[in-house]
Amino acid sequence: MAPRPYRARDSVTRTRTRSPGTAPRTNITYPSSLPTPSPPNARSSIWSSIVSPRRGFAMPTPWYWRPPEASISPTATPPDLLAVAASRDGAYDDRAMRVQAPRAVGDLLPAAMPQLGERLLEYKIQTAWTSIVGPDVARRARASAMSGGTLEILVDNSPWLHELTLRSDDLLRRVRERFPEISAVKFALSTAPVAPSSRERTGVPRPERTALTPSDLAEIDLAVSVIPDPTIADAARRLLTTARRSPLSRSLRIALLTVALPLFAACATARPAVTPVATDAPERSVPAAPDVRAEAYYHYAVAQTYALAGRFKEATAEIQEAISQDPNSAYLWTQLAQWLARADAPDDAVAAARRAVALSPTDAASHVALAEMLRAQKKFAEAEAELEKVIALNPNAEEAYLMLARYQVEQKAYDRARQVLLQLVERQPNLAQGQFLLGRLAIETDNWDEAATRLRRAVELDPEHDGAWTALGYVYETRHTPEDAVKVYRQAASANPDNPAFVERLGDLLIRLGRYQEAQEEIESLAGNAPRDPRVWMKLGALYYEQKMWDRATDAFRRVVMLEPTNLRARYYLATAYMDSGKEAEARTELERILRADPRSVDARVQLAFLQGRAKKYDEAIALLKEAVNLEPKRPELFLYLGTAYFRAKEYDRAVETLREGLGVDGKQKDLLFQLGVVYEKQAKFDDAVRTFREVLSLDPKHAEAYNYVGYMFAERGENLDEAVQLITKALELEPDNGYFIDSLGWAYFQQGRYPEALDQLKRAVAKAKEEDPVIFEHLGDAYAKNGLNDEALTAWEKALQLDPNADGVKKKVEDIRTRTRRIQGERSKATP
Repeated sequence: MAPRPYRARDSVTRTRTRSPGTAPRTNITYPSSLPTPSPPNARSSIWSSIVSPRRGFAMPTPWYWRPPEASISPTATPPDLLAVAASRDGAYDDRAMRVQAPRAVGDLLPAAMPQLGERLLEYKIQTAWTSIVGPDVARRARASAMSGGTLEILVDNSPWLHELTLRSDDLLRRVRERFPEISAVKFALSTAPVAPSSRERTGVPRPERTALTPSDLAEIDLAVSVIPDPTIADAARRLLTTARRSPLSRSLRIALLTVALPLFAACATARPAVTPVATDAPERSVPAAPDVRAEAYYHYAVAQTYALAGRFKEATAEIQEAISQDPNSAYLWTQLAQWLARADAPDDAVAAARRAVALSPTDAASHVALAEMLRAQKKFAEAEAELEKVIALNPNAEEAYLMLARYQVEQKAYDRARQVLLQLVERQPNLAQGQFLLGRLAIETDNWDEAATRLRRAVELDPEHDGAWTALGYVYETRHTPEDAVKVYRQAASANPDNPAFVERLGDLLIRLGRYQEAQEEIESLAGNAPRDPRVWMKLGALYYEQKMWDRATDAFRRVVMLEPTNLRARYYLATAYMDSGKEAEARTELERILRADPRSVDARVQLAFLQGRAKKYDEAIALLKEAVNLEPKRPELFLYLGTAYFRAKEYDRAVETLREGLGVDGKQKDLLFQLGVVYEKQAKFDDAVRTFREVLSLDPKHAEAYNYVGYMFAERGENLDEAVQLITKALELEPDNGYFIDSLGWAYFQQGRYPEALDQLKRAVAKAKEEDPVIFEHLGDAYAKNGLNDEALTAWEKALQLDPNADGVKKKVEDIRTRTRRIQGERSKATP
């Protein structure tokens, strides 16, 4: 039979790839190459990047989950929102859409006053601390001070100091993602509530001291009236006067009184009575010597005040004054060592700690302090020796065992650490923290059975041990027993009702399992308990989006925008939700707001270009996309979008030029190649198109659309029909229910003259196609006609015309069959007597 006339219009439609100009949509986690364009209405999962990358031991906890690299670059797939919206800790990275406004005062100050730079960075880190590490860690550790690129983190208890040391590499990475200025982290045990340090270093302006009011003086008189010794009372008066004049907060002044007054009172009551002794010497007026203890207490209390404010240099100066009054106090030397370490004087800190040990060799606290100083200098052998002395002094010293194991973990000496912890649990078998840490070490060494056993024992001993619950859930997730993990998180949430992190983990796991309704219930409960937490609303919005609950999705994203008006990522998702719900005007408004806040936003431009293309304003769309390419010329997908915009505007030469330019950025970009093949076909450059599609297949042997495209092109031309059938069959092996591919196979059969088989396949194509397609109905009508079923053929062609009234070829077929039918009916009527 003669080959069917070639119709470029049909072959472009045949692949059912995302048509040029279709909205490139958000996909937060970029693969190494752009994804293959999806068929219309095909949706890639919004949750594809919810699973945290397993980089070493990355337990799924708020401080351990690393969000995928975030850059909100649209691709040809729907938004993968949870790469940021449903990150385990909500620590989504807003760098990609950060407001490019004029430099803020906070950014200009470091340039004008370099001494403020580190303090401003400290403040920024402290402000963002919860979003960086998650609520679990934020409850137990805080960013304190920074010096020379090293961030000091205060931890409120020793077990958590040990736990965070295990996670130090990941924690540093998390901090550096937001604050690349940080080069290292160090941990310290917090001995008292520590306010964020913002004015620790000398040279930073401090507020003037305030004058005392009569009321202040009266309160001071009342406070010291309980101290009978006049010398000590005078020292207390000076201390309280200093506190009153201090710019410190009221809470810190209260803390100062709490520390100082009992000391002075105790000193006064403990002072021994002095009995006058008769003497023959003449009386002379001798100045009273200052009370040594009172002076020491005074300077110690002032030092504590400075330490509470995070001003450790001043604290060390005061504690040294106290030591000058009481040089044999091991406690004061130990305190001096700790504060010297906080003031970045490590050598002096070690010297002070050694002095404390020399003064009190049996004092465990002095040995522990010295061990910490040595460990900070990476002198692990000496540090471990000090801890072994503590254990020798007290074999049940839990703290020393935990610290010793921590030091060995830092050196990756897991076997030695395990032996230390085994000694501890042998002495204290019901110590939950010991079982937990053994479980953690088992995870480090991939001993999953022991890990599960130890961690299960830990939560039995301490049902409120959230670290053990989290690690146990991680074990089950890693061992691919998610139902066990679901049970663990439910148990953890029940045992720790005040800790929302377990509900959040449970919701995330249910999302990954595709159990969206259950996940929605969990996340909605979180939103009810934390209505002002934007992380939760981002996650909830993504859940609604995945389930195509557009109104709920937009409500959730609007809530985020209200809570965080500068969160451009949330505003971007709000715009995409509006677009999917058909509210283009609202989407346009949000995108324009993004561009006003961030004039360099490429992503907002791309989405606005799509809206212009949908309105067939191709010139405006092209202008926006050209701006996007100029802003980020190394992003190959932008050339894809611009090339397809030229395609839609029927500027085929410009489209080819643009797509080739994109291939200059990434020559193996299969989506650019695929679209280039589409343009070549539209230009009737058949050989160039086939060559380009074959190049796509060489890069991706599972590219179903390319197989189908080449096969259909051959079928349309009536050439290489056997190969056409083979290529289309290969496409159907990859996507067996693709109605458009089935139509291509039916048409290839038709061109081979296999009309019954063609009719069967084309009927299937109509049933499988995601939407009614005029070309499929035209093919079906042709097959009916070849099989002698003219009435059915007419019905199919009329349906094709209904879908595409401008299909002139189909109009002619309808007219021909109607004419033929009328002629046959006329001949029959004449033949009837």
